[in-house]
Amino acid sequence: MNQKDTPSLIIEYLDPLEQFHGWLVIDDLNFPMAAGGMRVQKGLTQDHLVKMAHNMTMKMRIIGLPIGGAKCGIDYDPAAPGKTQAMSRFMAAIKPYIEHCYSMGPDLNTSMAELEEIAADLDIPSVKMAIAQAQDMNLPDFLKRCEVLNQEALPGWSLGRIRAGYGVGGAVLAVLDDLKIPYPRATTAVQGFGTLARAAIATLLAAGVKIRAVADVHQCLRAEDGFELNTAALLNHPGTTLPPDFTGPGISRLPRTAIYDTPCDIIIPAAIENAVTSANAFNIQAKAVVPGANLAVTEAADAILFQRRIPCLPSFLAGCGGSLSMNGLFAPDKTPSAAAVLAYMNETMGRIVRETISIGRRLNISLSAAACQYCEHIKRSGKPYQLEPK
Repeated sequence: MNQKDTPSLIIEYLDPLEQFHGWLVIDDLNFPMAAGGMRVQKGLTQDHLVKMAHNMTMKMRIIGLPIGGAKCGIDYDPAAPGKTQAMSRFMAAIKPYIEHCYSMGPDLNTSMAELEEIAADLDIPSVKMAIAQAQDMNLPDFLKRCEVLNQEALPGWSLGRIRAGYGVGGAVLAVLDDLKIPYPRATTAVQGFGTLARAAIATLLAAGVKIRAVADVHQCLRAEDGFELNTAALLNHPGTTLPPDFTGPGISRLPRTAIYDTPCDIIIPAAIENAVTSANAFNIQAKAVVPGANLAVTEAADAILFQRRIPCLPSFLAGCGGSLSMNGLFAPDKTPSAAAVLAYMNETMGRIVRETISIGRRLNISLSAAACQYCEHIKRSGKPYQLEPK
């Protein structure tokens, strides 16, 4: 991915009570607004947020949105009892940006519900207020559209909770279509069990795709040949870690790293960045890699996978579901339903994945390089990429 030298804006925050650092990074100010999530992560650095913000810009670019990328976060232990208060103080410091030009969403160790609750305490109608400003939308209409995020999109899942994972699931389905693997016969392995991973699992289960293995920070649960992982039961387990006592016929409890050598059609890194590296890329036994988490596959690993002829979508494509959902929600003239937003996401994700695969195959380049070429074309011309005929 082409990384420019510096972002347009970096705001550094030093907490007056606990002395932790936080940052708001806006990658590109050449647009009316920027968008990206807020994370709470011990050891978070400014440099890491810079990379994440640029990845967000690429997400906007690949779907043709005139929006810049952004990220913010605090270097703070998410398990600490003062987390909510720490988030609140940081958000108060960047309140003018949230109100006018920065559309905030959830990221690692944050949820939309807690962000909106903190925003309400700070007299901010929504962490998405920048959208209303950019589109000159009156507050009642804006809040009416925000309510669609609370509508049920899939059984047991609101649009707000499913949207990012639904995009990942849509990317997986598009790759399965390209591989000509019928959904009921497809097998996947999911690295991660947070909201993104769980939403992707729910999306794939609804399409009939089997989940052969799931891994969290502690373990990997894997169904051996001839058996199935009862993933629907797993989804009923609260929290972001797998149940420690989960059992079933043909189910193996393995080290978390066993997810990478699980034989399956598609592996889905959906937890953290740098999950697939040069150290484990040679172990991948999947036919394709679809990373939902930001920067989940390193450049070195992407090169190895390309050499092994294992297609690997870039995370800024497979992980753009949140951005797609916002466009599907706020771009139409009239307020859409949750079902209409999902339909837009499914059609758009499928088209972009197909076009990216076509570019990569035609030019014999990796899918990351193909997606970057697609983005650069849109940046220059404002039009979808079209291959020259042979």
